[in-house]
Parts: sequence; C-alpha cells; structure tokens
Amino acid sequence: MRHLDIIAMFASLWLLLSMVIDAATPDELNVYMIAGAIAPATAISAMLYWLRVPTLDFAVAFATLWMVSEMVLELITPKPLSPVMALVAVAPSMIVGAVIHVRRWRRARRRPAAAE
Repeated sequence: MRHLDIIAMFASLWLLLSMVIDAATPDELNVYMIAGAIAPATAISAMLYWLRVPTLDFAVAFATLWMVSEMVLELITPKPLSPVMALVAVAPSMIVGAVIHVRRWRRARRRPAAAE
C-alpha cells in the first residue's frame, strides 16, 4: 500500500507543479515541456522518499534536483525566464543551508565546556 501512496503523492505534486510553473512562465513554454523537464527530478525524489533516506539528506537532494530542473527549464525556453524564477530555484538551497547552519550552531552551543 505504501508504494501506491508514494506514487499518487508524487504524481499529484508533479502535475500540480507543472501547472503552477506553466502559469508563471511565458506562453512559449507549455505545460508539456515543463512536465518533461521536472519529471526526472520528481522520479528521483520519489525514489529517495521510498528508500527512506534521512530527512536532511532528502532535503539536500531535493533542493539540488529543484535547482537542476530550473536550469533545464532555462535551457529549453525560447525566451529568458524572469528573475523571480531564479529566486524560486535558489530558495530551497538557501533554506536547507540555513537549517543545517542553525542545527550545527545549536549543537555547538549544547556541548559542555571542556574541563581544564
């Protein structure tokens, strides 16, 4: 049953994301081009989720795949995409980096001072 749930969840996210990106991009870039560009990233993310990769590792992989998908979209579009799309592509990487930094900072503060 878990397999069907994962397939349904990631297929729904793939379709929704394709339609949202289609609405936010120029008319020359249609939903079929977008769906083909983000399909590999969605499939790899689903596989990592199914393999139960640790949360932080999954987040790093997802952010990287999202940025690669944005690069592919930039390559296949006839007109340049807006700078907002570049910010949307970089946002997951920045969020993951901030979370890693905060976790590391908290862990460093929790360590007791070395006894002298």
